Formats: sequence, C-alpha cells, structure tokens
Amino acid sequence: MKKILLLIVFIALSLQASQLDKLLLDVNKNTQTQLKINKLREEVFLKDLKKSKKLLRDIKLSLKKAKNRTKQLKEIFKAQKVTIQNQHKELEKNTGALKNLFAISKQEARDLSSLLKVSMTSTQLKNREKFLDEFSTSHSMPTIDNLRKLWKLYIQEIIESGKTTTYEAQVVDTLGMQNTSIVTRVGLFSAFDKNEYIRYDDSIGQFVKMMRQPKGVSYVPQYYSTSNKVTPILLDPTKGVLFHMLKEKATLMDRINQGGIIGYIILMLGVLTILYSIYKYITLVSANSKMNKQMNSSQIDTTNPLGRILAAFEKNKNKNIETIESKMDTAILKELPDIQSGLPMIKLVAAVAPLLGLLGTVTGMIETFQSITLFGTGDPKLMAGGISQALMTTVLGLVVAIPILFIYNVVQSKSKKIIEILTQQSSVLVAKQLEMLDADSDERYKNI
Repeated sequence: MKKILLLIVFIALSLQASQLDKLLLDVNKNTQTQLKINKLREEVFLKDLKKSKKLLRDIKLSLKKAKNRTKQLKEIFKAQKVTIQNQHKELEKNTGALKNLFAISKQEARDLSSLLKVSMTSTQLKNREKFLDEFSTSHSMPTIDNLRKLWKLYIQEIIESGKTTTYEAQVVDTLGMQNTSIVTRVGLFSAFDKNEYIRYDDSIGQFVKMMRQPKGVSYVPQYYSTSNKVTPILLDPTKGVLFHMLKEKATLMDRINQGGIIGYIILMLGVLTILYSIYKYITLVSANSKMNKQMNSSQIDTTNPLGRILAAFEKNKNKNIETIESKMDTAILKELPDIQSGLPMIKLVAAVAPLLGLLGTVTGMIETFQSITLFGTGDPKLMAGGISQALMTTVLGLVVAIPILFIYNVVQSKSKKIIEILTQQSSVLVAKQLEMLDADSDERYKNI
C-alpha cells in the first residue's frame, strides 16, 4: 500500500514538473517577443526624434527670418507714414480752397447716384450710377474730366425729366414675367405702353404693369393714333405713388364683399323687393288704364276692377237702394286685396333693411374686438375687416331702405288712386240709381 502511494506521489510530481517547464518556455518566448517590439519602438522613436529636431531647427530659422522681415516692414511703414503725412501737408497747402470743392463734388456725386437709382430715366440711360459711385468713394483728387462728367449727368437728368420719349424697356407683368415692350415715358411722372399705363418700381429699377388702370378716359390709344403735336395724357405728380395706390382703392364689388353674409342678405332682399315693386306698379298702371277705357265705354269689361263693379251694379240695380249700396261695398272690398297686395311687404323690407344693417354693424364690431383681444392694437389692418363690415352693412341697409321707401310711396299712391276711382264710380252709380227711384216715386205720386 505504501508503495502505491509513493508511486502516485511520484507520478504527480513528474506531471507538475513537466507543466512548470512548459510555463517557463512560454515566459521566455513572450519575453523575447516583447523585447523585439520594444526595440522596434525605440528605433521609430529615435527616427521621429531626429525629424522633430530638424523641424524645430527649420521653424526657428523661419521665425528668425520673419522677425527680420517684420522689423524691415515696420521701418518701411514708419517711413511711408512719414511720407504720407508730408504729402498730406503738401496737398493741403496746394489745394487750399479747392479742398471744400472736392468734398462738395463727392457729396453731390453720392446724392446724384441716389437720385438716379430711383429715377424713371434709368430704364433708358443705364450704368450712370457706376461712375458716380466710383467718383464718390475715390480717395484721389477728382480730375477736371470727372467734374465735367458729373455736371453733364446733372444736365442730362434735368433735360430728360422734361422730355417725352419712346423706347424699348423691360416691363414686369402681373405674374412676375419680364417682357420687352415699347414704352413711352412722360418726363418723370408717367409711363405707358401701347395698351395701358405702367408704373416705375424703384425697388427693382423696372417698369411694372398695374393691377388696376385709372378710371375714365386713359388717352393712351389716342396718343398713338393721333397726328397732333399736343395730346392729353394722365400725369402722376407723385411719380407713381398715386398709380400704385389704385390697387388699394376698393371697387363696388370689394365694398359689397366687405359687408359679408348680412350684406348679401340685404342686397338680395332689396333686389327682390324692387323687382316685385316694379311688377306691382306695372300691374296697377295696367289696371288703371283699363279702368279709364271702361269709363269711356258703354260695354262692361270684367277684366278690370271698375268693370267688375259695374257688373255687380247691373246685376243688382233693380233691388232697393240699401241692397245696392251693400252689394257695391262688397264688390269694392273684393277688389281691395288684389290692389293692395304686396304693399305691406314692401314697407316691411324698407323698415327691416336698416335693422339688418345694424345687425351687421354689431357683428362687425364683435369681430373687431375679437381681433383686438387676440392680436392687440399694434396692427390696424387686423381690425379693418370687422370695421369694414360694420360700416358697409349700415350703408347697404340705408341704400336699400331709402329707394324702397320712395317706391312704396309711389306704388301706394297708385293703389289709392285706383281705390278712389272705384269708390267715386260706385257712389256715382248709387246716386244715379237713387235719383231714378226718386223720379219714379214723384211720377207715381202725380198720377195718384
């Protein structure tokens, strides 16, 4: 048993010794590998060190040269500064009073450049501002030729501002497209092509078509067709501002649209009421005409109110006077609904239209206060919609009510005239019948 244990211990020690030998070999191998890597790193470091030292020497040499160059430039700068100061002194001594003249000429060049950039003549005479900008920003003394050219540009602008000239120019249409057109420029005030007036937009330096033309006679076709030396034409003394404001001027449809839904309701009621009033007036005039013919005729025509009254009298003339009066009154009462029909409605619309206008005023003011609540009072345009509705509905209500009220009075007076004729003729018939009955009574009394 002891031998077996010793054998086992010996085998275990032998195995452990072999593993330790293997570990030792691995350690030696890794050590040699690490030594090679470190050696390579040292070689690379030494090479980089040499390069860095060389680079440092080059930089120091460049820095030394730059310092020398800076020193030279400073000396040159000081010398040139002294030279410039001496030259300025000499310049001031030589120019004397001309110094103010040169400063004024440069200022005038700047002013003229600003004027030409917004001038309508720049569409015909181009690139004048380039010389003026160079002249005004130059640090050198202006020459005689420059002063003469500045003077000539002033004279040229004055002359062109008083001329009527026709030439080709770029015109921007309402869609933003550029087209070449034959343009006639009237000084600095107006311009037009063969069809309509155009305006000069100084922000882009081109002519643009207007959204809306001036009302009335434009004189443009007459200008191109006439042979007279003197031709009328529209002028804008504000150099296009008034023409530009034409698109801001509201038309009749714009005003109506500002009234909103209530405005449309007022206009619809007004139109329908006026059409019905015209129909009613024509009907009454026709009835009145037929009644006049009936009064001059011996035959009874039942197509008119008076004829129907006469027919009722003929039907009941043999009855007593009380019955005749009752029948005549009944016949007149039957005619009244047709004669007076629609008149209360016309009067009602004349009274309702201003109330609808007042309703639109209230809703418009509510909209205005809502805009003020949301956006404040900083931008008046946000409140313009509600104010426009408030005012236009009132205007539309009055515009509808006033003529309808006059129309109502005309139609009502016509209906009253017809009713008076019927009443008068009925009274005449009753009176004649009463006279006949009295005559018969007297004759019978005499015979008795």
